[in-house]
Amino acid sequence: MSIVRSLVGYAPAVVLPRLASLVLVLVLTRLISKQEYGLVVLVATMGEAIDGVVSNWVRIALARFASAHPDAMGRETVRAVAVYLITLVPALLFAIGFGYFNQADRTVEFIVALLIYILSIGVLRFPSTVMSVQGDRNGIVSMEATKALGILVLGIAATWLSESFLVQTVVFATVTVAVGLWGVLRTTRSIDFRSGTVEPLKTFLAYGLPIIPTGLITAALASSDRLFLNQTAGAEALALYAAGVMLARQPMDFIFSLAGVRTFPLLMEDYERGGAARGGKRLGELISGIVFITLPAAAGIILVAQPMTRLLLAEDYVATAALVIPVAVVSALLVGFKSFVLDQVFHMVKRNGLNAVISLPAAIVGIGAMLLMVPKWGVLGCAVAYLIQYLFMVAVTFVVTRRLLPFPIPWGDIGRTVLATLAMVVVLLVARGTLEHLPTAIDLAASIVLGIVTYVGAALVVRPSPVEDLVPARFRRDKA
Repeated sequence: MSIVRSLVGYAPAVVLPRLASLVLVLVLTRLISKQEYGLVVLVATMGEAIDGVVSNWVRIALARFASAHPDAMGRETVRAVAVYLITLVPALLFAIGFGYFNQADRTVEFIVALLIYILSIGVLRFPSTVMSVQGDRNGIVSMEATKALGILVLGIAATWLSESFLVQTVVFATVTVAVGLWGVLRTTRSIDFRSGTVEPLKTFLAYGLPIIPTGLITAALASSDRLFLNQTAGAEALALYAAGVMLARQPMDFIFSLAGVRTFPLLMEDYERGGAARGGKRLGELISGIVFITLPAAAGIILVAQPMTRLLLAEDYVATAALVIPVAVVSALLVGFKSFVLDQVFHMVKRNGLNAVISLPAAIVGIGAMLLMVPKWGVLGCAVAYLIQYLFMVAVTFVVTRRLLPFPIPWGDIGRTVLATLAMVVVLLVARGTLEHLPTAIDLAASIVLGIVTYVGAALVVRPSPVEDLVPARFRRDKA
C-alpha cells in the first residue's frame, strides 16, 4: 500500500478523536471555569509527557521488531507488556512527586487525576500498536471512534454534575479503559503467542532505552510552553493560551498523526527488507504526501482564524486565541514534520540516542527564548519562543537525518503543492471582503468549502504525485 493511500485509509481513526476533543473543549471553556480547564490541560500535558518519557519506548520497540518479524507478534507483545508494567513504577512515582510539589492547593485531586490518566492510556495504546502492525484498520477505527464518542457524550454530561477537572479525567479514563479492553480481546483472538523467534532482550533494550532521553527532551520541547506559562502566569493564563493553541494544533496534529498509525510499520518493514535505498524511497513518498495535506491545512487555518475563534470559543478567549493561532500553526507544522517524518530515520537505522543529543540544544534555545519573551510579551511571546525552538530543532534534525539515511526530496511535488496552496490563498483573500460581512458561522463554513474546492481543483491541474496515487488509473497522466 502506498503512503498516501495509507494516510487516507486510516484518517477516521485520527480525525474522530480530535474532532471530539475539539467539541469537548468548546463545551468546557463555556461550562467550567478557566481555572478548572487549565488543570484539565495540565493533567493531559503531564500525563502524555510522563508516558512519552518513561513508557512509550516499549510500544515503539514492539512496533519496530514486530514489523520486521510478524511471525513473532505474540511473543513480542507478551514481552513488551511485561517490560511496560515495570516502567509503570517510575512513571507513577514521578506523577506523585510532580503533583505533590506542583499543586500545593489541590495535591490529592491532581495526583489521583494524573495517575488514572497514565494508567488508562496504556490499556488502549498496546492493542492499538498491535493493530497498527497487523494492518487492522477496522479495529483501530472502531476503537478510536468509540472512545471519541464516549468521551464527548459523557464529558459533556459530566459538566452538568460537576465543574471539577478530576471528574473530566475520570470520564476520560473510564471510556479509554473500556475501549482498550475491547481492543485487547480483539487482538488476542488473532495472535499466536507461541510461534516465531523474538529478538534477544538485549537487542530490544538496546533499541528502546535510548528513546528515553529522546522522549524526555521531546516532552520538554513539546510541553515547555504550557508548563512555563503555568509556572509564571498561572492556570488561567494557561487556559487562554491553550484554547487558541488547541484550535491551531488539533487539525495539524490529526493530519500528522496519520503518519504514525500505519506508516511507521510500513517504513520499518521496507528498511528491513530493502535496506537504505528502499527505506529512503518510502520516506520521500511520505514527505510528498505529508506536504500535500498539511501545507494547505496550515494556510487555511491561518486565513480563517478570526471567524473560527469568534464562533468556537467563549468571548473572553477570542482575543488571545486569534493572536496566537498564526504562530501556533507554523509551530505545529514544524513539530509534525520533525516528529512524524524526520524522526522515522532514527528508528530505521536504530540511532535513537542520537536524536536525544541533537534535541538538547533546541531545548536550551527554547527555554532561553521563553525567559526573554514571556515576561515582555506574555502569551504571544510564549508562542513565538516555541516557534523559535522548533525552527532550530527541525534545521538540525534535517541535516543529521540526511547524513544517516540519504532520502530524496520530492521538490517537484512540493512545488506543485505550493502552487495549489497559493491558488487557494489568493481566492480566499479575494473573497474575504465579501465573506466577512456574513454571519460568523456562514463566513467560516463558506471559507472552508471555498478553500477546499479551490485547492482540490488546483491540485487536479498541477497533479503532484499524491493526486496521481488517489485518482483512478485511467485518469492518471502516465495512462493518458
